Amino acid sequence: MNPIASINTIIEQQPYPLLFATISGSHLYGFPSPDSDYDLRGVHILPVQEVVGLQTGAETIEFSELRESLEIDLVTHDIRKFSLLLLKKMAMC
Repeated sequence: MNPIASINTIIEQQPYPLLFATISGSHLYGFPSPDSDYDLRGVHILPVQEVVGLQTGAETIEFSELRESLEIDLVTHDIRKFSLLLLKKMAMC
């Protein structure tokens, strides 16, 4: 079980390109247990057609997968929503 390879595979499978993805949760704070999941947060970029078109893309994408007894949770916001959350000074964006 290689967590980095599993995380990279999940990131590559996302429907939109990611601007960034980062570890959060227990692994970030340095106290993961042996069965801790990997929590990832990030920002994705929507295609222009989905930003200005009639059908808008997903503001938030939540993805969870269990791979070889390793649980990985990924939550991403599109760049517009992420920027608005930053402007509102929301620490949990």
